[in-house]
Amino acid sequence: MDDLWQALHALARAEKDWLVATRRDLHRHPETAWAEYRTASLAAATLEEAGFALRMGGDALNAQARPRRLDPEQVQREQARARAQGADPRWLARMPDGLTGLWGDLILDDETADESGSPRGPLIAFRFDMDANAGLNECRDADHAPAAQGFASCRDDAMHACGHDGHVALGLGLARVLAALRPELARRFRGRIRLIFQPAEEEGEGAPGMVAAGAVDGVSRLFGIHLSMQAGKSGALVCGTTHFLATTNFEVFFDGRAAHAGLAPEEGRNALLAACTACTALLGIARHGEGATRINVGEMRGGEAPNAIPAQAWFRGETRGESSDINGFMMAEVRRMVQGAARMHGCTARLLCQSYCPGASSHPELAALVERVARDMGGFDPILPRAEFWASEDCCWFMNKVEEDGGQAAYLQLGADRPSGHHTARFTFDENVLPRGVELLARLALVSLARRDA
Repeated sequence: MDDLWQALHALARAEKDWLVATRRDLHRHPETAWAEYRTASLAAATLEEAGFALRMGGDALNAQARPRRLDPEQVQREQARARAQGADPRWLARMPDGLTGLWGDLILDDETADESGSPRGPLIAFRFDMDANAGLNECRDADHAPAAQGFASCRDDAMHACGHDGHVALGLGLARVLAALRPELARRFRGRIRLIFQPAEEEGEGAPGMVAAGAVDGVSRLFGIHLSMQAGKSGALVCGTTHFLATTNFEVFFDGRAAHAGLAPEEGRNALLAACTACTALLGIARHGEGATRINVGEMRGGEAPNAIPAQAWFRGETRGESSDINGFMMAEVRRMVQGAARMHGCTARLLCQSYCPGASSHPELAALVERVARDMGGFDPILPRAEFWASEDCCWFMNKVEEDGGQAAYLQLGADRPSGHHTARFTFDENVLPRGVELLARLALVSLARRDA
């Protein structure tokens, strides 16, 4: 397939300016979980123009399977923001109630099923997350590239601090390159290439609803991808990420009794003190002897005034575990300590699990294929066969479903220089890696279609 590889290489290089411009446009207009209206509209328009068959809204995301939804007023505000920033109302109408997930299929033969109804060729899927980080204010210093070059976030409460703007650009660039080659691909291959654009990854909420809607049903091979992370150098590549941790996001509501802090403090029940006691206790949970664990409380609110005993308090945190059972142990300890802290201070506590993500690991055979394709392509150094992640990603929902159904899944990390860590106000990445990433993904799609056992 030397001629195809040459064509792919030329097309991917030719897309560089478009990829950079698209990434910068997305970076300037970040959208948080379940509000990715403008981003999804851009994805839908690009996929439609490239000849992909689209599924959107309730057809692509089962509303009953998502752990959280925006309230109607938030939906209206976010849709209005998207329209004001140039989103096509035609696409917004197809994404009601925050159902911002979508996927598109490039069908490489006119008759996709035989007489039994079975697909003639394999279904190869790629997953890209779309949401930005909530609550982060992007750096405005002159030495921060997005600020200096005019594409820093236009919002004070959100920014792309994890590279999802680059992930969307990679997915849409892949669509454009494949579309340009479609006549030749249809002549050589049978099957489908599916590009999945997922909302709400940062909260670990977006994948379950898309899995429930059938996003990876029948998928032979699934590829997830992330920029930088453990491949922090431009040119580096992690071929298969392993040891994703199971995780649960939770929030706790404490109720006490208000009182005058000077006149009658004995009449009060301090909800904020109960929350602080619980927070300290959680950080002291004994670690599990059979695998890695994590615990974090990342946000807390409570109290009304310095001279009033606070009657309400709230915090939000997360557990992680090397397996679902170990993560379950952590959550059981959270419940026990939260209730104990509340009773200690005469308060009550209500714990809600906001979202859950299982653990996963890349399939070793598919990771080995990624390594072979990358070495044949050239331009990657170093190439790391695997990396242990020890964090969480809701792509694991997709990965586990594919492997439960007999397919294979791998999660790549595409190296990119960055001046600061992920989830920081100074995060950005080397955009020069985008064409290389598009070419690699396109090669993986074609190699997978060419294999009879894919």
